[in-house]
Amino acid sequence: MAKKLKIYVLDTSVLLHDHLAINNFGNNNVSIPITVLEELDKFKVGNDSKNFAAREVIRFIDKLSGNGGLQEWISLGKNQGKFKIVLESNPREINAEYVYSVGKNDHKIINAALFLKETDR
Repeated sequence: MAKKLKIYVLDTSVLLHDHLAINNFGNNNVSIPITVLEELDKFKVGNDSKNFAAREVIRFIDKLSGNGGLQEWISLGKNQGKFKIVLESNPREINAEYVYSVGKNDHKIINAALFLKETDR
């Protein structure tokens, strides 16, 4: 039986800690919610290491996209998985914003993971 690939949903702190984190999950798939991309955009200004990391992640994602979009899975290269940005984050079954509170980015990120679980089985 073939091993089922995992989908890792990264949050902002992972990418600020390691701007190459997207490449660290072997042949599994990696996704980031649009909320994370928005947070990275806010962090890119400044001279601290987190600002450098935010700029590097954004450059890497821009390079991945080429002239296309990132809403569909795209290859990260040989012996690696795929990558996409999750724009939709409204899961049907459980909604973290309804359970906890509306408007918090952490809850939006959880919802993106729940949405992927529902749609990418």
